[in-house]
Amino acid sequence: MIKRNKVIITGLCLMVVLCIVCVQYRRLDTAKKVTAMADAIAVTPFQTGSGWGYKVSIGGKPFINQDIIPGLPGNISFSSREDALRVGLKVAEKLKQQEIPAVSREELIAMKITAAMK
Repeated sequence: MIKRNKVIITGLCLMVVLCIVCVQYRRLDTAKKVTAMADAIAVTPFQTGSGWGYKVSIGGKPFINQDIIPGLPGNISFSSREDALRVGLKVAEKLKQQEIPAVSREELIAMKITAAMK
């Protein structure tokens, strides 16, 4: 009877250890995928009919196509290529940090985006 209990307890301990190893492996695999995705993010400014916008691609596939300034009411394009690129890079950084890629008016003002300062 005692021998049987030892076998059962040993088996349960092995199952617990195996579960822990599997969970850790999955976390490591997920971290590698996130790192690979972050390395593959590209931002490209483009000219629109009324100004500038930006595209964010992940692994060469389009992810965001922003032709107006996010975080502001209306349909206002960026006034310069540099402004569009600056905000696009901020969005890409948020994606790399696994954050929601939204940009607030306060962030636009901090980045000195002229349309947000009016």
